Amino acid sequence: MTRLSIAVTLTLAMALVAVTGLSEQKQTEKTIPDFELHGISFTECACTAYACPCRSNGHPTHGGCDAADFAYIKHGHFGNVKMDGFKAVVVGDLIDKDPSKVRGTIYFDQKTTPEQREAFKQMLAFMFAWNPPKIENVKVVPIEFTESADHNTYTLTIPGILEEKGVMKRGKDGKPLHTLPAMDLWGNKITYVDNVVFKYHDKGIGEWDLSGRQANVKEISTNKAMWEQKKMLVQHGDMSGTWTAEQRKMIEQMGMKAE
Repeated sequence: MTRLSIAVTLTLAMALVAVTGLSEQKQTEKTIPDFELHGISFTECACTAYACPCRSNGHPTHGGCDAADFAYIKHGHFGNVKMDGFKAVVVGDLIDKDPSKVRGTIYFDQKTTPEQREAFKQMLAFMFAWNPPKIENVKVVPIEFTESADHNTYTLTIPGILEEKGVMKRGKDGKPLHTLPAMDLWGNKITYVDNVVFKYHDKGIGEWDLSGRQANVKEISTNKAMWEQKKMLVQHGDMSGTWTAEQRKMIEQMGMKAE
């Protein structure tokens, strides 16, 4: 890709990409150890419910996109650092038609270790080292995340700061109704869910109630090789508003439709 398309693609990456702004060093493939992560991500934002254009190679519905992107790594590693139990959420204008406006606040769960946090920063710097967004604040807080036993209801809370709830719709066969290919940091597909609650208030940083807007959940399943081999849809975007030829090819290989 050209430098311009790379910079544009960066703005499509979800909130956790912003963690790279904490690290000044530019990581290369040779200095980054092997990593493999598995878990779940829960994202809510200001875009249109069940129709987030950012996921299909377009600009946010409103030009900018106030959002919260959460990741829970159930198990995995970054080099010799175990990432089991890692939780973090990034909140802010995380995708914007004007790349200079992309910025956010990172909230690390208080149970994460300094080694996990540093490993996470390095991994994300490897993924998006060319031009990380601006990180204005970093906080260590209690993060409460629940996934119901039937995998239909997801809640995320930072007491006094963030409240989120999403509910998944399923068909008679029990399968999620709204799973589709998508540009994302953690994989190549998402499942839209009902955004029941999305309230944020952090004095001096930001405040909104975007309940009813876009929400999705997705499996975290990523490793270093996927990025080295350019197997991520987000690596082939140009913000044209439609899937690129390479993306369409990848989606067909996934057995899905590029709608």
